[in-house]
Amino acid sequence: MFNRIALIACTLALFSAAPAFANSVHADKGASQQGLASDANFDSPTTVNSVPVTPFFNVNDPINPLIDIFGIPSNFESGTPYVLTFSNINNGYGIFDCNNPDSPTGTDAISADSTPVALVGPCTAEPLGSGDQFITFNESGNTSTITFHPVSGQTPPSTFYFWTPASNLLSITAGTSTMPEPGVYLMLGAGLLAIALLRRRTANAQ
Repeated sequence: MFNRIALIACTLALFSAAPAFANSVHADKGASQQGLASDANFDSPTTVNSVPVTPFFNVNDPINPLIDIFGIPSNFESGTPYVLTFSNINNGYGIFDCNNPDSPTGTDAISADSTPVALVGPCTAEPLGSGDQFITFNESGNTSTITFHPVSGQTPPSTFYFWTPASNLLSITAGTSTMPEPGVYLMLGAGLLAIALLRRRTANAQ
């Protein structure tokens, strides 16, 4: 009996690590040096499904030549989670960084022209991928609940901008996660293991 409960506890602990590796759907993109300014740049802001977005075109990207850039409301950093709903989450989404290699913070996107041109449009003021440490992604079906968490000694960007293929975003709504955090599975597994050990000790004492 003990071995069976211990096996279940270990299995749950392994499941707790699964969300950390299930990141193939979301990925970071950068605005800087994606091509000449005439080939990779921002279009005029517009609205898609009632959400303000700024299109970013990149003729050098064979998979997503046109993506929508959208901002996450400012109270995200104060602990308000947001639910992103997509037409098809498998088409991709993620943080859109300025990624200016000439700027320590990655601010002010630039083109890949021999004389770089400033690209005027929204992007997360950081190097590529730096913002992932501040965000937990919980994906279920065609929705992703993003939750902000502070990191000791690190200053997050003032605003997070995300990308997804053109017209793929359906809505951004404040809400709570419908999926358990990985730590919940770990705590459950540890609890079952503790119960098993207690029962074994009680049985041996009789």
